[in-house]
Amino acid sequence: MVIHSTSYNSGIASSNPDDLAFATDRLRVEHEELREKLRTIETSAKEVILSDDSVKGMQLVQDLRIQTAQFVEELERHSEWEEQELFPFLLTYFQRQSTPSIMPSFWVLEKDHQLGMSFIQSFQEAIIEVTPLVVKKRLTEAASNLVQACLILNDHFTMEEQLVFPLTEKVLTDLESFFS
Repeated sequence: MVIHSTSYNSGIASSNPDDLAFATDRLRVEHEELREKLRTIETSAKEVILSDDSVKGMQLVQDLRIQTAQFVEELERHSEWEEQELFPFLLTYFQRQSTPSIMPSFWVLEKDHQLGMSFIQSFQEAIIEVTPLVVKKRLTEAASNLVQACLILNDHFTMEEQLVFPLTEKVLTDLESFFS
């Protein structure tokens, strides 16, 4: 997640309350969709950890490989939208005010995102050489990385919402006051 704090002159920043409300709704919907996928991934990863059947464990890991790749693609699309539209607007809007900077909060979110992705990458690297001869311990370690990624990214979405929703509400309130 790289946040571009350049001047933002279109889309959300057009000061249209409907555009900002749409962006807030989009964030909420996309987070719920991503959380649902994380729940599915986490459940399957826990099955791998608890499974004593190496054949079943291998199949679950192969399914997880596909699910994780799809999740990462969706997360990257979502993150790109946040980085290019939502976050630059919020940063630009709140830099104009004499309140403390919100930039450190966005840095924390960025580091959280990176940490979650590093656990997904650890899972992906650990399963590259998965064969029927791989011991259960290796499958368990790989799945544990994925469970950790799910926990971190779920918390990340919550922290992001706890930062963004009050900010967008403040902007909407300001716009309402300005136009009334």
